[in-house]
Amino acid sequence: MSNMTNPIDLNGKVAVVTGAAGGIGKAIVATLRRHGATVIGTDIRPCADQDPDFRILDVSNTEAIKAAAAEISSTYGGLHIWVNNAGMLHRVEAREITEATWARSIDVNLRSTVFACQAAAIEMEKHGGGAIVNLSSYAGLKARPNCIDYAVAKAGVDHATKCLALEFGALGIRVNCIAPGYIDTPMSGWMHEDPALKSEYLAKTPLRRLGTPEEIAMGVLYLVSPMSSFVTGHTVVIDGGIIHA
Repeated sequence: MSNMTNPIDLNGKVAVVTGAAGGIGKAIVATLRRHGATVIGTDIRPCADQDPDFRILDVSNTEAIKAAAAEISSTYGGLHIWVNNAGMLHRVEAREITEATWARSIDVNLRSTVFACQAAAIEMEKHGGGAIVNLSSYAGLKARPNCIDYAVAKAGVDHATKCLALEFGALGIRVNCIAPGYIDTPMSGWMHEDPALKSEYLAKTPLRRLGTPEEIAMGVLYLVSPMSSFVTGHTVVIDGGIIHA
């Protein structure tokens, strides 16, 4: 049973956050550190903040993921939290998508998540368990146009989360998922370029605004902390209610 004296105390926990150079990734790193965790951020591109605990990592390289998990666990004395935040979105109509675009999207958004969960679980088992959070999308739960590769990949992430939760539960490893809606990050830049389209989506969102990276980070904090110690295999939708529109 988890110590609930301070349910958001992450002191002594070692966490990895992929895609940490982006808006949501940076917010997750900052939030987990603020609550005591030692956080190693990773990304395929350098971090502008000169973070000494940052690692360059291409999540589409399975062997690199395994090596990173093992190295971080050895260097920091354990691995307790892993957040699969890295992802990519290339908007394209289904009738124009290429095999290369499809393969790259599945690679980065789905395959990398599954094998990162595998690598994290191997290390977590050595230290008595842990918590994994995968980032999917409301587009994986509700059909959206012009992103069939992304939507299918994220639907796969959502279902993979449930499958992994079943297998990893006996190891003391919880696996959950967050499905963001439209969040104010560079990935939603396409929306800012078309004010009419942005207004349309905001009108469909019950809360009438974009979400913030910090709101996603708070969801991650819940899922990796003792607050959710009896929660596994679930997807938390943080979307301002647009999934019901």
